[in-house]
Amino acid sequence: MTKRKTTEHNLSTLDAQAEATRRAAAETTNSATKDLAYAAAATLDSIARSQKRKLNLEPILELHESASAPEVNQARQRRAVRRGQDVYLPSWREATVGMPNLLLRSALFSSSAAGETLFDAPIASQGDTVLSMTGFKLSDYDRRVFAACLNYYREDRPLSSSVDPKFVEISFWQLSRDLQVAYGANVHRAIRGSLIRLNAAHLRIRVKRQEIPMPRLIEVAFEDGYAGSDTTEELLRGSDLIAFRIFDSMANLFGPADWSSVSATALHDFSGLPSWLTSFYSTHAGPYPVKFSELYKYSGVTCETREFRRRLKVALTKLQSDDVSPAVRVANFALEKNHVTVELTRWKT
Repeated sequence: MTKRKTTEHNLSTLDAQAEATRRAAAETTNSATKDLAYAAAATLDSIARSQKRKLNLEPILELHESASAPEVNQARQRRAVRRGQDVYLPSWREATVGMPNLLLRSALFSSSAAGETLFDAPIASQGDTVLSMTGFKLSDYDRRVFAACLNYYREDRPLSSSVDPKFVEISFWQLSRDLQVAYGANVHRAIRGSLIRLNAAHLRIRVKRQEIPMPRLIEVAFEDGYAGSDTTEELLRGSDLIAFRIFDSMANLFGPADWSSVSATALHDFSGLPSWLTSFYSTHAGPYPVKFSELYKYSGVTCETREFRRRLKVALTKLQSDDVSPAVRVANFALEKNHVTVELTRWKT
C-alpha cells in the first residue's frame, strides 16, 4: 500500500472513530462524560483535518484524456473529475441531489423570505470559510430550483466551460415535474423568478485561505411569453423553454469530503426553517453539538434569538413526526442553553 493510500485509510479510520465517539457521547446521560466524549471527537476531527491539509486532496481529480468511461464513472463516485477539457460533477444516487456542503452549511439559501438586494454581503457559513454574495437574497425555494438544475449533471453531462459553453434546454413543464409540483401560471412565474435570482447571484468564496472562482451559480435564458408580473396565463405555456448552464468552476466545491447527497424529501417536503434544517443535517454523518448562536446565523433567520429558539423547537419537533421520511426524520434532539444536538433516525440504522 502506498504512503498516500495509507494516509487516506488512516483518515477514514479517524473519521469513523470521531463519529463513533460522538454517537457514544449522545447516548450517555452523565454530563461530564458527555463533554469529555464530545471533546475527544473534536480532537479526532482536528487531527483528520490537519492530515487532509498535508495530503492536499485537490477537489477535482485529473484523469488522462484517454481515460475510459468506466474509469471516469468510478472516479466520480467520490469527487468531481476532469478528463481533458471536460469537467464532471460527482455522480449520486437517484432520488437525491449532490450539493456542496459549503452552501448547505450557510445562510446562502436562507430560511427567511427571498428578494432583498445584497451587495458583497457576508453570508454566515460554517468552518474555515468566507462567503459573500452580490445579488438577491435566496431562499429554500431557490435551493430546490438550483438542486433541480444541478441534477441534470448527474449522468455523463460535463459542466459548461469556455471551450464548450453548452446550455441545457428544458421546458417549464419539465422543471415543475422535477420540483414535484403541478405546472400552472403561478408555478411558471415562481420558477422564472427563482432562476432570475440564481442567475444574479455572484459569489466570492474563500476556503482554507484559498480563493475559489465562482462567477455565478447559474446562467439562464428564457424563451417564453413573459412580459411582467401582469402577464396573462394565455402567454405562459408549459412548453416554453429554459436554457441554463452551470460553469465548471462549480466543481471546486465537490471535493472528496465537500459534498453530500440530499434526499428529495429534504428538498421538497418542507419549507422555511424545517427545510433548511433537513438540508443542513444532510451534510452530517452523526450527532454533535452546534452552538445555538451559530445555528441562528447559518439559518439566515431575521427574528430575535428568543423567537428563533421557539421556532427551532417547533421545527425539530415537527421533524420527529412518524409521517416524516426516515431519510430526514429526527430521532432525538437536545436544545440546551448554548448548544443544539440533533440525532437523525437514519444514523441509528
